[in-house]
Amino acid sequence: MPDQLGRLFQRSMGRRDLLRYTGMGVGISAVLAACKQASSAGGLPSGSTRPSLSAEPGDLAVFDWAGYGDGSYYPKLEQANLWQAYQDQTGDTPQFTLFQDDDFGYTKVASSAQGGVPFDIVHPCAYRFQDYVNLGVMQPWDTSLIPNWSNLNPQLEQFGNIDGKQYFIVEDWGFIAPLYRADKVTPQEDSFSLLFDDRYSGKISWIDTLEMLVIAGFVNGVSNPWEMTDDELDAQKQFLISKKPLVRSFWQQSYELFQDFKREEVWIGYAWPDAYAYSKNAGLDVVYMNPKEGRITWSCGFGLFNDTQNYYHAHDYVDSWSSSKAAQFLVGSYYYGHANAHIDLSSVSPDIVKALSLDDLSILQPPNSNPESYIPRRQVYANAWGEVKAS
Repeated sequence: MPDQLGRLFQRSMGRRDLLRYTGMGVGISAVLAACKQASSAGGLPSGSTRPSLSAEPGDLAVFDWAGYGDGSYYPKLEQANLWQAYQDQTGDTPQFTLFQDDDFGYTKVASSAQGGVPFDIVHPCAYRFQDYVNLGVMQPWDTSLIPNWSNLNPQLEQFGNIDGKQYFIVEDWGFIAPLYRADKVTPQEDSFSLLFDDRYSGKISWIDTLEMLVIAGFVNGVSNPWEMTDDELDAQKQFLISKKPLVRSFWQQSYELFQDFKREEVWIGYAWPDAYAYSKNAGLDVVYMNPKEGRITWSCGFGLFNDTQNYYHAHDYVDSWSSSKAAQFLVGSYYYGHANAHIDLSSVSPDIVKALSLDDLSILQPPNSNPESYIPRRQVYANAWGEVKAS
């Protein structure tokens, strides 16, 4: 990892860091009911004609993560690689508003839904896509207006297809899997169970989100860890409480996990690919496991709001993000995968290629991996996780 980005991670919220499944959204049901009248004509009143790109106001309002175009991480390179093609096409400069995690982003949109969402596009992760559609504030994309659409991985784009309509254009993705020091740890098997191994008490790090309940569910053979019954959820809660004394730290930013590895405070951790890359770059002997339960795949993508006045601008912006140039930048600079697989792997670090299995994308298919999914009872999960943390 470049030193500059490392320092930025120390003082900034990382791209998918702190995905706290806190169950935000209490009280949103009334807003939901009021917003179900989204136009079936994609945000246009019946019989209306959509303005041309030149007639649109511009100043595209983008609701996104830090470092994904606003310049937080790479002040010049983000624009050059992610949206310069958009600016060349339209003459417009996008205006960024940032959210620090998916729950914050969703809650802000839901709270403004009745009065009109103040953004043109949003960039949440796939486990939240259904929530946005349920709000009634989204419209499908016209993929014929996105020339790079044909270069995007169809399997990833299925995550953005809801009720037969392409509500989200998936762009970035990554994995969740155990990371461990090969010179310190001998797994009994390739399994998420390493995160709960009594032999390594005090040398284990968990992420500080309720997804630890999902991991416990996979390890303990729950058929659908994303939609557990009360009894199943209670069993995973008790399991985590029993294993919590093994844990040295709970991380909120991926760079924190790497630092713990570098200081040798922990040898095992719930990890994303970037922590593996940081560790390899630091000369650590680490393995990013492909567990028998399958890695968990996360993905994120752009959604288009119903009341946008920048319909064509939005499509041009997402097309720029969908290019092979953007993909090369994202993979090489952020250590995340991109839906556009047309990149030159020879210019990517072999460690990144290995961590993301970029040379064999069958890793994205079950049973090799499990897509991070919608949790209908998020608040119940959040309450259970709160009890684990409080124990």
